[in-house]
Amino acid sequence: MTCRLPRIAILLVWVCFAAGCASGPPDDPWQGFNKPVFRFNEGADRYVLRPVAMGWQFVTFEGLRHAVQRFFFNASFPSRFVSSLGQGQAGKAADETGRFIVNTTVGLAGFFDPATHFGFPRHDEDIGQMFGRWGIPPGPFVMLPLLGPANPRDTVGMIGDLALSPFLWIPAPVYGTGLVNVVNSRALSDEEIQNARRTALDFYVFVRDAYTQNREAAVRNQEQRSRAKGGSPFDDLYYLPEEE
Repeated sequence: MTCRLPRIAILLVWVCFAAGCASGPPDDPWQGFNKPVFRFNEGADRYVLRPVAMGWQFVTFEGLRHAVQRFFFNASFPSRFVSSLGQGQAGKAADETGRFIVNTTVGLAGFFDPATHFGFPRHDEDIGQMFGRWGIPPGPFVMLPLLGPANPRDTVGMIGDLALSPFLWIPAPVYGTGLVNVVNSRALSDEEIQNARRTALDFYVFVRDAYTQNREAAVRNQEQRSRAKGGSPFDDLYYLPEEE
């Protein structure tokens, strides 16, 4: 079970190394690698992930989908807690601890969010954001197979987030819950993604710029995060604005 993390880490490092061999314009030097991967990801989304997500949307109701989203967000507490501490933000770390305790107990494992009403606000933090606050530059934009938009700094941060995920250390059958998170997140984001596909002059550029701007804002602690965030490395595929 625990050998999965090194394999994933090696894969991501290899992808970033391979991307370094590609060429492109100064603002997107790895474009020669990124665009084919983006087309692959788009095909996987159009012909596999979206149809499954639409099936999930058909057999569930919106309130349940949001409850599932809250469950996974609650489960990703360790990453947000460590990131908050790493940024020297003790107040956010305290909020995260309070939210986790309240939502795990009163909120029934996080399916409900009474913590917000008890005065513990939601924060969106991750290890890549912590690295950014430390002054580590993001590096060039890279499109990872299936995982979506990233950069070298956030790719390493993603490995840290994954290492802190409780689902990594739970017996193998529970790994299937990650698929539920991916499908549920895709179902919740479908309208925004489809609108972006219809209106964007170049959807690749839209995703690249939206991701880059979102991460810059996150490092500045302006907290514009994808509403898909919830403990899976697949969550940040498009980084569309959150709707509360």
